[in-house]
Order: sequence, then structure tokens, then C-alpha cells
Amino acid sequence: MFSVVNATGGYGKTVIIQGVSLQVGKAEIVALLGRNGVGKSTLMRFATGLVPAMSGHVEIDGRLAPIAPAGRARLGLGYVPQGRFVFPRMTVAENIAVAAEANGHDGRAAVAAALREFPILGPKASDLAGGLSGGQQQILALARALATQPRILLLDEPTEGVQPSLVDEMAGTLLRINRERGIAVLVAEQDLDFCLSIAERAYVMEKGTIRLETTRDQLRADKRLQQDLLGV
Repeated sequence: MFSVVNATGGYGKTVIIQGVSLQVGKAEIVALLGRNGVGKSTLMRFATGLVPAMSGHVEIDGRLAPIAPAGRARLGLGYVPQGRFVFPRMTVAENIAVAAEANGHDGRAAVAAALREFPILGPKASDLAGGLSGGQQQILALARALATQPRILLLDEPTEGVQPSLVDEMAGTLLRINRERGIAVLVAEQDLDFCLSIAERAYVMEKGTIRLETTRDQLRADKRLQQDLLGV
């Protein structure tokens, strides 16, 4: 369904990722693991079109993806960046509505659906997004991405700065939407427990490349691998 093929890219003349390939199947949840600085965020930005390709490409449903991020979004690629990047001077409801309408969907219906999906946002619907806690902003960023009605969702460090109770809630929500809507998920994370709770398969990055592909059970059982590549 979604593939990154021989991706090489970075910033200016600096190469961050080199020759990276991965695949996410229909309705599959896949983890992208690795220590800080190995290139996970750059790879996610490459996948969305925010980092230009020095070489390689992205495929969606076996077709070459458009160069522009907006074109990829219209093909069903949703993205929650590291750091959330909600619109701080818009309300929670406005953040969700704008995302939906930008992709040709009904903003009012998207807000109603998001508030049902994420009850924590209900009392905050009229509040400015910039006044939310870090965890609430992360939930809003996820709700906003889902408002675009994606078929594949890219999540970059979604647990960063989020309290443990919300991390558990987020894991449950991702599993539910994956099961009920068939949305595929690629999640870049350092939180191994979070990833093992939702993903059946993982790619592990090291120094800008994919070091290995592994299953959840293999990764859970290999403590040496966890220490060597993930530092856990």
C-alpha cells in the first residue's frame, strides 16, 4: 500500500538518510525504531514530501506519489509531526475543521467525529490550541490528522512529552481506528513499550539506514538488540 524506495535525502548538501526502503501494508501498523539522531524524522519528512529527494521515491498503492505534500495528502497520507505543530491561535475545533476542509471534507462533521473519538478534547473545543498541555496538543494533532480521512497515518514521536495515562489512551485509540477504519500506521518512536503494544513489525534505523527488519516477538525477546540499537 505504501512504500519508501531507496530514499536518500537531507538538508542542503547534508545527507541524513541513505538508501532507505520500507513498506507498510494495508491496515498494518509498523514501528520505525532507533536512537535519537539516526534519521527517523528525516525519513518521515521524506515520506510526506517535506524533505526533497536526492534519490529514491515514495509509492502509494503501487503508484509514484506526487512531489508536493498536498498531493500526497489528497492520496490519503496523513502526518503528525514531531513537536505537534498545532495552530496555537486557533481553537481546538478550528484546528480540526481547517484540516478537514483543506482536504475536501466537511469541517463541522469532522469536529463532531473528533470530539466523539477523543472525549478529552470536548471541554477544550472552544479553547485556543496554544493553551493546551503537551499531551492535549498531541491528542489534538492526532485528531487533526484523522480529520483528513487518511488511509495511512505517519506519526513522528507521538509519545514525546505525553503523560503515561495519555500514552496508554493513545495506543488504544490507534488500535481501535486501525481495526475499525483499516487505517495503516507507520510510527517513529523511541518508546519501545508503546511500539510493542501496537505494532506487529518494526524497522530499526542506525546512522541513516535501515539496520534490520524484525517482528514484535523477535524484538521483544532480543534484549541484546534492544540495548545495542535502541539503548533500552
